[in-house]
Amino acid sequence: MTMAVMVGTITAFAASDNDSTLIHRIEAEAAPGLILHTNRFLRGNNPEVRTMNHSFAAKLKYAFQAPRTSEQALIYKGAYQGVGLAIHDFNPQLGNPVSAYLFQGATIATLAKRLSLNYEWDFGLTYGWKPYDKDKHPENHVIGSKMTAYINANVYLRWALSNHWDLNLGGAFTHYSNGNTSMPNAGLNAFEGRLSMAYYINRDLDYEDSRPLPAFQKNLHTDVTLYGAWKRKGVDTTEGAYAIPGTFGVIGFNINPMYGMNHWLNLGASLDVQYDHGSNIELDEKALTETYWNGTDADIHIPAWYKQVSAGLSARAEFVMPYFTINFGIGHNVLNAAATDFKGFYEVLALKVAMSQRTYLHIGYSLYDFYYPNNLMLGVGYRIPIKKYK
Repeated sequence: MTMAVMVGTITAFAASDNDSTLIHRIEAEAAPGLILHTNRFLRGNNPEVRTMNHSFAAKLKYAFQAPRTSEQALIYKGAYQGVGLAIHDFNPQLGNPVSAYLFQGATIATLAKRLSLNYEWDFGLTYGWKPYDKDKHPENHVIGSKMTAYINANVYLRWALSNHWDLNLGGAFTHYSNGNTSMPNAGLNAFEGRLSMAYYINRDLDYEDSRPLPAFQKNLHTDVTLYGAWKRKGVDTTEGAYAIPGTFGVIGFNINPMYGMNHWLNLGASLDVQYDHGSNIELDEKALTETYWNGTDADIHIPAWYKQVSAGLSARAEFVMPYFTINFGIGHNVLNAAATDFKGFYEVLALKVAMSQRTYLHIGYSLYDFYYPNNLMLGVGYRIPIKKYK
């Protein structure tokens, strides 16, 4: 008998005892890339006076798939998830960092019996950069810390050569950022190719599942998330951009009622409350004697705590897959909405990772007006089931 486990907004299925053979996948990948010139440092404002155009990554990945006769395999076609390791080759001034990450992918469309269009996302940490240093690397405003987040989204063609081998060819967008936890934080972006070979254990390409999709029980539930983070703060002045010394704490919570539409989609809204100790800070520009990376003498005015609290309402949509759910929201503040740092719209992109039947890890990031970086959202959540509909 198949068991369905609901975690947050995440549905995972365990196969019956008769269908307990997991499919394993080992993949080696080459990813040549083109760096996007989003910063003067990348365009040639560096000691070598060189435009940084190219990158390369060598990746080794392990993934598993649900048993082919399980409900999970029936509902989430071609879904796989696992862990990966990547070694990156950039310009020597950026370094040769290493990434460790989680990933998940699945089939978008079957084009022929052994040819399909697939997607994959990767999320993890990259360590070993040569970051900004006012003495050693003062021009590097792209990477401000030795460790950054690693985010990769790719689409590729999968050609199944046999039960054991796949050949994959596609393209990806990759982003590296420290989430505003250190400055500078311009971030690095690249377009990458994907050429890989994958080896499978326990796969049977001749198996065809003719069963209809299991009926989905629509439901109303609420996710409650508590999160925190730290951030650096920069302020634009008539003297230039200024990095305020020190780090600032952030804490907040979301109350997020969601309606389960089908196996893959949840829609809803969220009440978003946050205290940001680095928000709405003012500077006495007459006291400002330094510029962005070296300023320490500015007169800093931190407002009362209640002026650093925001509360907003956001529309939310979730893409639901086994073990992971991707949550996206767009909202507007209703409390302190006229304050400098709380104006306009805010956006949230978060990954929920199932931990138990009702709890999950929450790893998110927020922006303002689709451009201005705000803060990380690192926390935990709990799902409150409310009602199911036939």
